[in-house]
Amino acid sequence: MCLGGSQPQAPQIVYQGPSDADIAANQAALDQYKAQIGEQQKAFQTTLQAQIDKANQETTDLQTRFDNEAAAAAASAAAQQTGAYAVTATQSEAPVTAQTTAATTKKKNPQTNLKISRAAMPTSEGAGLNIGV
Repeated sequence: MCLGGSQPQAPQIVYQGPSDADIAANQAALDQYKAQIGEQQKAFQTTLQAQIDKANQETTDLQTRFDNEAAAAAASAAAQQTGAYAVTATQSEAPVTAQTTAATTKKKNPQTNLKISRAAMPTSEGAGLNIGV
């Protein structure tokens, strides 16, 4: 057993963080990274805006071309309809061999001598019907 006279003491804690040089180097790296990202974003925005402007111009060109083609098609259709309805008619004598219509006449049916009278035969059982029972 050790019965020493010294009392236990708390350990001495010393915080050792990064040096000022490490902090400065990290800050310089972050600044450089920010600058590179800014340049990349600016280049990307420039390229993207150029593509958008080109697409808008192509859309405008296509719309203009479509409008011109639609106007030409409408003019062509109007010209065709005008040509279809611009018809002249003249009256001339009917040719000799032409078929013409005449007034209708009543059909002549041959006269029949068959007379049917209800009172011709007295009604009796089975008269006029042949029904098997």
